[in-house]
Amino acid sequence: MFAIDTIFENAHVQTMDPKHPYATAIGVHHGKIVAIDDELEGVSAKERVDLQGKYVCPGFNDVHLHFSLLGANLNQVDLRKQTISTMDELYAKVESACIQASEGQWVLGWGFDQFSLGAFPDIARLDQISHGHPMLILHLSNHAAVINSEAFRRAGYEHPEDIEDTDLVIREKGRITGLVKDKFCFMVTGVANRVSEEILLHQLRLAADYTLALGITSFTDGGTGTDPHWEGIGQTPDDVGLFQAAYDRGLIQQRGTLMPYYSSFHDLGELTGDITEGFGLDLGIRTGFEGGMLDIGPAKVILDGAFNSLSAYLSEPYLGHPDNYGVLSWDPEEFKHHVAQLHRQGWRVAVHAIGDRAVNLALDAFEHAQNLYPRKDVRHRLEHCGIADDAMVDRIVRDGVIANPQGSFIKNNGDAYVELLGEERARRAYRMGAFVSRGAIIPGSTDAPCAPVAPMVSIEGMVTRTTAHGFVLGESEKLSVDQALSSYTYGSAYASHKEHVLGSISAGKYADFAVLDHDPHDVPADELHKIGVLQTIINGVTRYSRM
Repeated sequence: MFAIDTIFENAHVQTMDPKHPYATAIGVHHGKIVAIDDELEGVSAKERVDLQGKYVCPGFNDVHLHFSLLGANLNQVDLRKQTISTMDELYAKVESACIQASEGQWVLGWGFDQFSLGAFPDIARLDQISHGHPMLILHLSNHAAVINSEAFRRAGYEHPEDIEDTDLVIREKGRITGLVKDKFCFMVTGVANRVSEEILLHQLRLAADYTLALGITSFTDGGTGTDPHWEGIGQTPDDVGLFQAAYDRGLIQQRGTLMPYYSSFHDLGELTGDITEGFGLDLGIRTGFEGGMLDIGPAKVILDGAFNSLSAYLSEPYLGHPDNYGVLSWDPEEFKHHVAQLHRQGWRVAVHAIGDRAVNLALDAFEHAQNLYPRKDVRHRLEHCGIADDAMVDRIVRDGVIANPQGSFIKNNGDAYVELLGEERARRAYRMGAFVSRGAIIPGSTDAPCAPVAPMVSIEGMVTRTTAHGFVLGESEKLSVDQALSSYTYGSAYASHKEHVLGSISAGKYADFAVLDHDPHDVPADELHKIGVLQTIINGVTRYSRM
């Protein structure tokens, strides 16, 4: 008699399928869901798994995290505010790493926050404690870093005081501080990341194991690859090949979508009689995208910076900084041209746009591209969409653009938004309820390691909208628990054009789900982050368990 592979039973399953919202049993065969509940009557299985009445939902899908960078950070000096509280602690921790490092080796730290420390680290002190090593201390936003003099030299700048771009290399009273932002930061990071293939694969394994324990069954790497000079927000010019090697070796169990970063695209020459400006990728792409585990997603373009590094591009200046409107990474017309070029060749485009001026420029570019080359159901994306008024929200919804705000930022960074933007603008930061109330579908993501990667931390932010100091970033922007869970499952699948195979526990979809130790509906909203993952199941196979 024919038997399916597995029946997961005695579960409290929230399916995210409105036709059958809850279930108690799931049948799986060949990695896909074949039936639930009554449809399994009389069906035999090779294995039956008792889930002990625990809450089950579709696997969490983080559609914007920096997977390779998370792995790299897990292999570096942890300088987050959760691990250090003073500048002296930061310097002591970094100096200890310098003492232990091999001669000439880069010393890398990550995650510092100038608000909790009271200031940025300074190049003079880094030079004193470097013991001859090049040093790069990455800001929590990943859009800024503090580097020492040896790092400037390794990057090709023997005399950094001669660098003219004062928006990207910051001075105080004419003196280089070591603080670098955006493009210059990405360039130096690329120089520092030139490590062996085995180290890079080890870092991918670290990220995979870390996120698997958090119930993440699918992810999108929010900026894969660099140009041939290693300039970009990915790790190497061979990033796609590295991911493929990691999957070949079984180092990553989750489904991965790679979002190639713009600097890794290049001129392909004339493709056809009417396409005279071909534009595309290398990145080590080779055979091996079958099986539904790894694919290529949107093209990633960064238009501005971040709030915490005072480089998101705003229509009004930062509070207390009357001349600072942030940093625009592109000439607007050039940006519009390249978005149209990508759109013309079939790419979906994901634009990092945080400040409201950047959001409007991105929307202008999407509209221009669609007018020139109409396409159906494209779902271009606004990564972060950091601040928007009602008219902008209406435009985003009307144009079918996917806004991708991060709940992970609310508690972690929200008080800084109030300080930098003022209360009125901060209430419009990373809006969520405004989109959902208009019928739009938003995904779930964290931008990790720029914020905690744990889905339940992000979901709590979506539900409470409350900063660490208790300020609510817009009461009307709160989501219900169901809306937040749906965003992290179905919403993420929709944003990825994968709702036909992911996002709900329904027949025909991949058997990816998370088993939690508490039902999110039974936990106070401000304690959602405490919910743990008991099992992570991918293709019907338990890949992580503490049951």
